[in-house]
Amino acid sequence: MKSTVLLTFAATAAALALTACSDDRTATAETSVAEAEVTTDMPDAAVTDAQLEAAANQAVATASQPQQGSMTPMGETPPSASEQ
Repeated sequence: MKSTVLLTFAATAAALALTACSDDRTATAETSVAEAEVTTDMPDAAVTDAQLEAAANQAVATASQPQQGSMTPMGETPPSASEQ
């Protein structure tokens, strides 16, 4: 589960990062099973605070979902409809 959080965070951060500016802005989000932090150094005109928050919320929502074949308190997650 932690690797999923880190992978999601890294992908989101990489998509938002631009190394030309030095003013970093960060948005964080968390659930009971995951947390995400998204940082960008892009100006507010390129990535608004709302977009930054949305990226953090999307990352934590994705990371909070059980992955196919993972164990949950209810047992193994069932296959998705497309895999049946």
